[in-house]
Amino acid sequence: MNILLIQLRRIGDVLMTTPAVRALRAAHPQARITFLTERPSDLVFRHSPHVDEVLIYPGRASHWQALGWLWRLRRGGYDLVLDFFGNPRSAQLAWATGAPRRIGFDFRGRRWAYTERVQVPPGKLFAAAHKALLLEPLGVAADDLVPEVRVGAEDRAYAGRQLAELGLAPGEPFVALCPVSRQPYKVWPPQRFAEIADRLIERHGLRVLFFWGPGEEAFVQAVRAAMRRAALPDYPVPSLLEMAALLERAVLYVGNDNGPRHFAIAVGTPTVAVFGRPFPENWTPPGATRHRAVAFDPGCKSACTYPRCTHLDCINKVPLEPVWAETEHLLNLSR
Repeated sequence: MNILLIQLRRIGDVLMTTPAVRALRAAHPQARITFLTERPSDLVFRHSPHVDEVLIYPGRASHWQALGWLWRLRRGGYDLVLDFFGNPRSAQLAWATGAPRRIGFDFRGRRWAYTERVQVPPGKLFAAAHKALLLEPLGVAADDLVPEVRVGAEDRAYAGRQLAELGLAPGEPFVALCPVSRQPYKVWPPQRFAEIADRLIERHGLRVLFFWGPGEEAFVQAVRAAMRRAALPDYPVPSLLEMAALLERAVLYVGNDNGPRHFAIAVGTPTVAVFGRPFPENWTPPGATRHRAVAFDPGCKSACTYPRCTHLDCINKVPLEPVWAETEHLLNLSR
């Protein structure tokens, strides 16, 4: 069987397809599985044993590039296509393959592209469970919904060198702190992250290592400015897999609801995440005792008016103490 899977963008969303991909490989060990995505999300599958090939779709495809991709996919000889993304472009790409089975979500305006359409049930659903719904017409179940990313030897070697350069002794425990997000409704006030960091240092003797991406240095500097104690120094922004290797070495991740948190989950590091507008149930593995979420609902989350909202109470009023309680709880579990 020749299978094409599509999830074009958002690194977190690509990670959320990995349980479905893992289950599909287990059900069809002899199949050829190709994953179509955009950079840098292709790194999620660099070392994956579940995918045979990764195709990289251009993020800003010109008209002629788009036509070229339609023709390329038509010639791919796919027997089955699963469109995890479900936007107009991915629906068009799925249709262009001409595969006899094309499975996608029953979204308005995209139904025409698929031979089989899957309804999304009402209510809150973990994102990986949402993606795995596309397996149902195949009679395949994704029983393990924890995302995964495989870290290579070169990434682990980088992590060892980088931590040594920052002054950490081999095996010395540290906490990953990630106060960043591009979305204002996901950014917990820096003073509260600073208090969490100071308590980790003062009460538990732990080192604190910040994580951030390109253009996000200001979030980290705002937390540093509010701290009483010193965290570990800054360092060059790593690649996604290098970041995963660093997260793999941390005893705990504390941060906003963001991409690095999904990577921490994927490499098995316990997490505490502060949630604003999104619902924690959508982005936290169900029943996971090692992954905790703290949120506050001012009464308007289910009918959010962002970007017209001016108060962002859903994130600004998440209190400090529940976040600290979850942090200490997971630290105690790890001992």
